[in-house]
Amino acid sequence: MHGDSMRKFKGSVQKILAVVMCISMVLGMSVCLTGCNFFTGLSKGFKASQKDLSKSELARAVVVAISDERKVSEAFSGIPESQLDGLSYSVFAEYCTVLRKNSQAHGTVDSFRFLTQSEKEVYFRAIDADAGEEFMTIDEYGDMEVVELAYSKDRDSKAPPVRFILSNNDGHFSIGGKYVTDSMFAYAYMNHYFDMIEDGKVDALEAIIKSSYNSDIYLNSVINAKANSISEYYKFKVKTSRKDYELKILSPTHVSYRIPEVISDYNDSFISKTVSLRVYKGGNNSFCIQDHIPSTIDEISLYKNGASKLRMGSTYSQIEIYRLLGEPVLSTVSNGVVALAYRGVTLRFAADIKDGKWSAGRLFSIVVRNQGDFTLGEEIYVGMNVSELLLVYPMFDECNYQSSFKNVDGEFTLSFEFDDFGNVKRIDLGESVG
Repeated sequence: MHGDSMRKFKGSVQKILAVVMCISMVLGMSVCLTGCNFFTGLSKGFKASQKDLSKSELARAVVVAISDERKVSEAFSGIPESQLDGLSYSVFAEYCTVLRKNSQAHGTVDSFRFLTQSEKEVYFRAIDADAGEEFMTIDEYGDMEVVELAYSKDRDSKAPPVRFILSNNDGHFSIGGKYVTDSMFAYAYMNHYFDMIEDGKVDALEAIIKSSYNSDIYLNSVINAKANSISEYYKFKVKTSRKDYELKILSPTHVSYRIPEVISDYNDSFISKTVSLRVYKGGNNSFCIQDHIPSTIDEISLYKNGASKLRMGSTYSQIEIYRLLGEPVLSTVSNGVVALAYRGVTLRFAADIKDGKWSAGRLFSIVVRNQGDFTLGEEIYVGMNVSELLLVYPMFDECNYQSSFKNVDGEFTLSFEFDDFGNVKRIDLGESVG
């Protein structure tokens, strides 16, 4: 889109409690891993007890639950209350389900390891990367150990490693209940966003994005246009099945998915796409979904009195131009460029000039400065309000009111300037440079 489009979707965690309760439906069916000989008999040692488990024993209990869904309950019951950190069984089970799904890409777990201090720092930096000052960072969850699952025969070493954390409170290790619970809230919210898109529930999608747009320019009709734009983009551009979205980061402050196959802006190739969720600072449980939705536009021509007259990149004779538009108010010729000024619009043509005269030129620039007979397409004109513009191009506010289109004669960029009242005062349509 020539500039990232980052929609900031704020929402209360309370709104998605029901989603969290139903998250198992989001996750889909879990495939049971087998062949974990390394863990044989370990579950017998995980009995409810007031005696704390060691760091390694606690990590092993979680790994068992991730590796085999049949042992989740047994593993959980073997963790002392003091090391659950308030974590409920249902959230623990769903957390293990998510990690199990990612683990299946690698194969059968046969061991685990603790990341070194330097590896932890790299991992946490990846979670916090590009967070910005307005978002929470992982250090707000205190001192933590990171556990990574290992595989004797890794079927997909390029897939993200499967990791979880243990909280470390002056040598007392726990499962990190707040970390896990907050991670699952964020995960559920992100998947709720995908659910609304997949199910075509534009009204629900509109409701979740509405709180991000508080300015008077965002009329209900504009919010609806944005929701429809997102829905249409996923319907026609995203070719990856929902079940094949790749979870790259799962944490309480940052959840990130990679969508492997998306049609590019100009429909000429497949690209991948990343959608992320961040959490705003302040403890008000507000989320920001960062989703790059391109604001590509269809080809635009110069209109006069509602009729199409000139096409960008095309070559016209001087006689044709005067017949279509009339005599210009002012005409200048300089350095291979012919500028024709009409009331409210200036056109520039690249032309062969001999002895100060020209016979034909290629249209490469249109500047509309005043209201009048000229518009770009049927809907774009000087004097229109920004809200009206957003009904035509719903994502333009998120790319500095600029986008491009291609035709057989080149690539052209459309941009806008506004007055203090939010009305368009100038429109530029010109050949893209570089």
